[in-house]
Amino acid sequence: MPSFQYEIRNAAGVGSTGMLAAESPLAAADKLRKDGNTIISINEHNPAGEYQPRPKRIKRDDVIFFANELAVMVDTGVPLSDALDSIAQETEHTGLKEVIRDVSNRVKGGAEFSAALEAHPKVFNRLFVSMVRASEATGSMGAMLMRVSHYMKDERDIRKQIKGAMVYPLCMLVFSILVVVGLLIFVLPRFEKIYAGKGAALPAPTRALLGISNGLVSNWPFVLLAAVAIGVGLYVYLRSESGRRLLDRVRIDTPLIGGMYRKSYLARSLRTMATMVNSGVSMLEGLEITGMVAGNLFYRRVWLDLGERVKEGSGLAEPLRECDLIPGTVAQMVSAGERTGRLGDVMNRVAEFCEDDLRSAVRAISSIIEPIMIIIMGGLIGSIALALLLPIFNVSKIMTK
Repeated sequence: MPSFQYEIRNAAGVGSTGMLAAESPLAAADKLRKDGNTIISINEHNPAGEYQPRPKRIKRDDVIFFANELAVMVDTGVPLSDALDSIAQETEHTGLKEVIRDVSNRVKGGAEFSAALEAHPKVFNRLFVSMVRASEATGSMGAMLMRVSHYMKDERDIRKQIKGAMVYPLCMLVFSILVVVGLLIFVLPRFEKIYAGKGAALPAPTRALLGISNGLVSNWPFVLLAAVAIGVGLYVYLRSESGRRLLDRVRIDTPLIGGMYRKSYLARSLRTMATMVNSGVSMLEGLEITGMVAGNLFYRRVWLDLGERVKEGSGLAEPLRECDLIPGTVAQMVSAGERTGRLGDVMNRVAEFCEDDLRSAVRAISSIIEPIMIIIMGGLIGSIALALLLPIFNVSKIMTK
């Protein structure tokens, strides 16, 4: 039976610590509460030298699982601290188990649930925390957690759609580059020996390819070092503020895929804003959170600037009409929602429309990109093959003389 190290405070307010054997954290908590104690923390005891697995990285799906499980348990009347202990006991994810236990200990110590979640910003983002804080004020914890779960599922699906549309062309591009490099390093040098033995004058395309091939073979350490340096430099630059700005601009302005990214950012922003409004979060805080999770610096600026305009007494529709990144139809529907007092419902419908439009755009782009990448691959490899075959005609003429 596992042992648990606890810290408690008795009815007189005197604190104490100790060890207790129990089947689970929930069972240990029940034993301690029977004596009228207030539990500050309960942690499973790990003897010195006992192996503890390294906590796993917590992913979005893990947080969705946590929100779903907690929503069901809270709705069925299980006390929050007991529900947290039960989820921590059941989950096999070491990282999530550690986080939930810490959240549970903070709640048992008297902290608000939202404050306990806020102590783990890398796991529970500001949107999650804000919605939980709103539910604490309205007493709708279970329904709010379910709403958070649905929101995160929708956002995950949108991300998967975008990644799915971009994985195929990126794989094809990498494969094309590897094939071209392989031809230049391993195939062309063999042809050079054949051509040199015949003494034939080589066409310009063939000479150019052979020159590139010789450069790669003769100076491959420097070429490899330069490629690594360029890759590292590009990685560091794209993580900087100016690099992220450039990348975000390229995403929304590039032909063919720019429209898809715009629809993605707009759908995510509207869905977030609708969730905030329907959850009772203040308009200013909702706009700020929407900007933070927009996923693009330019769309982030739209929502943060909109928050500044709202502080000055402006509505939402007029500033949206002035923004080039927001379609006029969206601004018109938001205006209708403001006039009728149904802004949250209207934004939900607009977000659903944008998400459907995004799915159509992803399907269309996927069907277009495939033949484009095939043409590009065929063009690259075909050009190399043609440059290799051009001297064959001259060589065959010389061999017949």
